[in-house]
Amino acid sequence: MLAGLAVVLPTALTAYVLWFLFIKLDAILGTFIRKKAGVTIPGIGLAAVIIIVLGAGALATNLIGRKMIRGGQRVLEAIPLFNKVYVAIRQISDAFLNDQSAVFGRVALIEFPRPGVYSICFVTSEDVGELGKKIGKKALSVFLPTTPNPTTGFMLVVPASDLIPLDLTVEEGLKMVISGGAVVPESLRGAYGTAAADLEDAR
Repeated sequence: MLAGLAVVLPTALTAYVLWFLFIKLDAILGTFIRKKAGVTIPGIGLAAVIIIVLGAGALATNLIGRKMIRGGQRVLEAIPLFNKVYVAIRQISDAFLNDQSAVFGRVALIEFPRPGVYSICFVTSEDVGELGKKIGKKALSVFLPTTPNPTTGFMLVVPASDLIPLDLTVEEGLKMVISGGAVVPESLRGAYGTAAADLEDAR
């Protein structure tokens, strides 16, 4: 069920947003064209959505476009109150939609919620400054997400020696979290067999 939701939800949400834009733009543009030209153009909303998506993609992948987007972001970040919500949402979006994100760094294991039990976490900062001095050793800040909704979780400051690095991308780590461990990257498969096999050997 969780693995299925992990596959279906992103597609469903994307389809819903595009459908919402299509309905709104079709109504607005259709009414405007009928008033001005006296004609009805079927599918004008769909054409508008395609143009908007392609235009946004062209801007995002173009040097001038990237500068324009960054300029717009700086303007939004300067708006009092609104900037707090906007920055938080943008950082979360970057973390989950961009595998090269600066918000989430490497993937690791940490003993949580008790010794001997491990959870997947994401390093968010290699330098915690004064916090590391208080602990008395090199420390990192990590985000420990919850399953199946990784947008909630715990921010932890932990000694670097307590982390076990994993050779996984952020995307692979998130897939494991969202699926409740059902989606296991190929690089982690088969090292120690399966739990069922271990139980059988123990008997």
